[in-house]
Amino acid sequence: MKPNLPPQRPPRNLTEAERQALIDDGVVCVRSMLDNKWLETIENGVERIKASPGVIANILSMPEKGFTGDLFMWRKYREFAEVLFESPLAHLAQQAMNSTLVKHWYDQLFVKEAGAQVPTPWHHDLTFWPIKGQEIISIWIPIDPVNRASSGLEYIRGSHRWANRFKAITPDYAEFMVNPELEDVPDIEANRDDYDLLGWDMEPGDILIFHPLVVHGSGGNHSTLTNRRALASRWVGNDVVYDPRPHTMPLPPDHGQKQGQRLHGDLFPTVLG
Repeated sequence: MKPNLPPQRPPRNLTEAERQALIDDGVVCVRSMLDNKWLETIENGVERIKASPGVIANILSMPEKGFTGDLFMWRKYREFAEVLFESPLAHLAQQAMNSTLVKHWYDQLFVKEAGAQVPTPWHHDLTFWPIKGQEIISIWIPIDPVNRASSGLEYIRGSHRWANRFKAITPDYAEFMVNPELEDVPDIEANRDDYDLLGWDMEPGDILIFHPLVVHGSGGNHSTLTNRRALASRWVGNDVVYDPRPHTMPLPPDHGQKQGQRLHGDLFPTVLG
């Protein structure tokens, strides 16, 4: 499901200050990077999934709690394929990673309806991803106004530089991803004053770009009026290879990767380079 148009250029390049914040802090908030066309495209895709969830969405979602999740949406829904191949995200990932090659890793949906008491536990990502390398980045895109009360993400500044590697925190059906050899995530919520926390009030069009080892999380959506619909878009560069360690996230059965190979094939398309 690859559209024909090349990726759109962003309205501006990342500044040196933004790039340095990403290096130093592990995360940066970049304002007004996606226009209404892309926000509406994402919204249309989200509403299609909510109206008719597929197999993965049915596994990941908790409709009784107001939460909808999904993975690899671009393979099933035209809207997310357009965002992958035609939006400015690939160029922003290229600038963030400083990589000549930009491949898509996967996309992920996080919808918390108003009042959904579904937290995102504190965690980092790379320990349960079956890849290794340095050029890896996530871009988090809210399509609703978001703040801490409505489940805006928070990050521990500089935690991507920690030597610690933490266990995944998963639902019961994904306990196989919990590596007993890794540390438990500390009780950050009970000791917030011990950490240098970063979080932003965001408007649609703003994005977060972050390192796969920065520790992050969010509470439930305590707003009674505002949904929190967000897309996470994951990207990799030149040096990333498949590394199917125990206790890592399974890929679709047709992934076609072998250990130590650079990501390739239809599942991980090259968008720039």
